[in-house]
Amino acid sequence: MTTMTDTWFKLPAGVTYVLGPEVRRRRTIERIVFETFHGWSYEEILLPVYDAHALFVQSTGSHPAEATYCFTDVEGELLALRPDLTSLVARTVATRCRDWPRPIRLCYGGEVFRNTHAARRVASATWQLGAELFGNDRLEADVEVLLVALEALERLGLEKVHVSLGHAGILAGVAEELGLSAGQRETLRQLIDRRQYDALETWLREQSAPALWRDLLSVHGQSAALHHLRVQTRNDHILAALDDLEHVFDVAAALGIADRLTFDAGAVGRLGYYTGMTFHIYVPGSGLAVGSGGRYDALTRLFGVDEPAVGFQLSLDHLIRVLPTLSVPMPRTTALDADGDDLTAAFQYARQCRRAGERVEIRTLRHSNSPER
Repeated sequence: MTTMTDTWFKLPAGVTYVLGPEVRRRRTIERIVFETFHGWSYEEILLPVYDAHALFVQSTGSHPAEATYCFTDVEGELLALRPDLTSLVARTVATRCRDWPRPIRLCYGGEVFRNTHAARRVASATWQLGAELFGNDRLEADVEVLLVALEALERLGLEKVHVSLGHAGILAGVAEELGLSAGQRETLRQLIDRRQYDALETWLREQSAPALWRDLLSVHGQSAALHHLRVQTRNDHILAALDDLEHVFDVAAALGIADRLTFDAGAVGRLGYYTGMTFHIYVPGSGLAVGSGGRYDALTRLFGVDEPAVGFQLSLDHLIRVLPTLSVPMPRTTALDADGDDLTAAFQYARQCRRAGERVEIRTLRHSNSPER
């Protein structure tokens, strides 16, 4: 029999509490990342924790929206804790920033909530740090967000990261060649994103897909891989995607970072709103993608505005795991004895120390369950 006390003390699946030293490490990472964002002229935006469930269904697709935490307000409207932050930023730009000069650069930090891993007791709330650039459909915008992400990681001490580049146009081209419906295209995207290669092979056979397309979806490498893909297709979506990626590789070579980039035809975004270049950032020795992003020119159309956009997010939770030795300097602490009879003098000195910027700790030798008043 479960008692009320048992309920109070039981930690729900997927819920985590963060204390002391780890909080300081998280705040240090946030500070460094936001300093990078601000250095590239990105202004911070604060986003609501919940919004209309329909917003997330339309922007992220039905599958991610099914994993949201839903509830109703007093008027019966269906609301959801945010499973995604980019859609909230896009809606804000489309509805509240129409008169702002372009491009618009915004950054943010916050939790997203996805009801998908409770059975494995994986945290259902994850913290993201992101940046979005609206109003520029040119190559420099794609390159800019990639450089911002790389600089933030470099400032954290992660200089040898690996970037896996993909493009939504490749998936669009394959879907066009195979005559896939919107539902079939979403199934294909999910199979590729989850790297379920056996299931993907079976599914493509069921669609009577030629072996050529099965092979093309597995192409990866650098510039030579792009050339290999180009000579095997005349699809306009795929060729335009390859043009974009070749330009990114050219700029990366000029900047001396081409060795960090690889092309992966199967690198599709987890969310269905990407329309152009996509990328995932990995740290050597870890299978975790510490960041991801890409171009999503169609998202603001849901809100009546045709606005090109590109952005990315870094996972604070994953960064904590790959930065176990992150140095978090602790200020010198001035310990003050509050056991004397003259408490006024002790606290006067404490205030003086605080005005000087010092960290203070009030100590007492007497311990009691009921403090004296």
